[in-house]
Formats: sequence, structure tokens, C-alpha cells
Amino acid sequence: MITREVDYAIRTVLSLAQRGVGVTSVSTSELARDMEIPFRFLRRIVRKLVESGIISSQRGNGGGITLLLPPERVSLLSIIAAIDARSATLNTCLVDKSNCARSSHCRVHGELHRLQDVLNAHLGQITMDQLVKPE
Repeated sequence: MITREVDYAIRTVLSLAQRGVGVTSVSTSELARDMEIPFRFLRRIVRKLVESGIISSQRGNGGGITLLLPPERVSLLSIIAAIDARSATLNTCLVDKSNCARSSHCRVHGELHRLQDVLNAHLGQITMDQLVKPE
């Protein structure tokens, strides 16, 4: 399940993509207000997105956050992975087989694994430029 934190991160990156790459900095307080995201929550999200290399953050007067990568290089999957990769995982056994004693002989595990691959591939193909300029 997509968590609220991932949802907010997607909204954040989409808002930055609409502004352009490295063009316009926006303060986290302004973005929090515009995107209806609690400020403290947004600060934690921004930190994770900075660590992943998707955005940059400049503190102080005249600072703010900007998109580092071109929107066509930022996928939903990359945002999810930056915030909480488990939120798009169908089952914990796909992350770590030791989470389930039946993983080695479970008939469902293989099907879930194939479905997870399809989901990841699809999420990896949906990029911010597509969402900024929907067809």
C-alpha cells in the first residue's frame, strides 16, 4: 500500500517538476501550504529525497528546494524507493524470504514475485514528465 509519506513525496516532486529542473527554488513552508502537507512531515520527506539525489535543498534566506533530475528521469518507482520501498511491495516474503517459513515451497510466492516484477516495471515507466504533461 502506498503510504501517506510516499503520496506526499510524489506530490512534492510533481510540484517541483511543474516548476522546472533547477530553475525555481520553492521554500518548504510554501510547498507545505500549497500541497497541503504538514510542514514537519515535509521536512522529513525532503531529507529523504535529497539523500536519493532527486532534489536539492538550500537552507537560509533565498533558499528552498529544487528538482535536480530532469522529470523524464524521475519515475514513481524511484520516488517510492527513496521514501519507503516496502510500500509498493505485495508481500513481505518478496523482500526477505526468511519472513515466511513457507517461501521455499509456497506455490503463491512465485506468482507474487512475477506480479511484483510487473508492478515495479510499470511504476518505473511512469515518469514525472508524463504526469506534468498528461497525454
